[in-house]
Amino acid sequence: MYDVGTMPHRVEPPDHEKDTATPAPGDLELVRGFVALHDHNGDGSVSLAPSAETLAWWLREKQLASPRPNDPELDWALGVLEDLRTKVAENMGAPPDERALARLRKAALQSGLQVGFGGDRFAVTTRGVRGAIGRLLGISFVAGIDGSWSHLKECGSPTCRSVFFDRSRNGSGRWCSMDSCGNRSKVRAFRERERAAAK
Repeated sequence: MYDVGTMPHRVEPPDHEKDTATPAPGDLELVRGFVALHDHNGDGSVSLAPSAETLAWWLREKQLASPRPNDPELDWALGVLEDLRTKVAENMGAPPDERALARLRKAALQSGLQVGFGGDRFAVTTRGVRGAIGRLLGISFVAGIDGSWSHLKECGSPTCRSVFFDRSRNGSGRWCSMDSCGNRSKVRAFRERERAAAK
């Protein structure tokens, strides 16, 4: 079982209907939304790892599963989320995390994920939360083969946990959205230059 420690809690789900991060193509958008899932601190200025309540809400919203917030499977699923984020970090130069990779392999077995031949690329033999995670792992595996996984990136803002699909030609994308994190970063940089010039 994954042990993700004490997760932040919130009463209401995050407003992911207004997620402005660049979406991924096809089924990979489900995975992008999963690894980008987050809560916020009190004033909303910092995004935090998602709570079990938030994950339960997201799985219901995406019609992947209908868990209750106290379902112990959610803690396991949150661990899978964090391990997939380590794979996203590799796209930005982080070294491979062999322990996370081993946990992902184990999670694939626990979710009943099976390689498909013929028309189906993969199949999942479990239901509920594990079945939903199996589907997400299957999509991730296929994306690793077709190369689309390499375009997933974490937002460059240190206060944002969002993940976006980098559609730039040279792979230089840095922000989940120029309208939010990109503009805030530009404003911060401008103010820092002004302060430096005033000294």
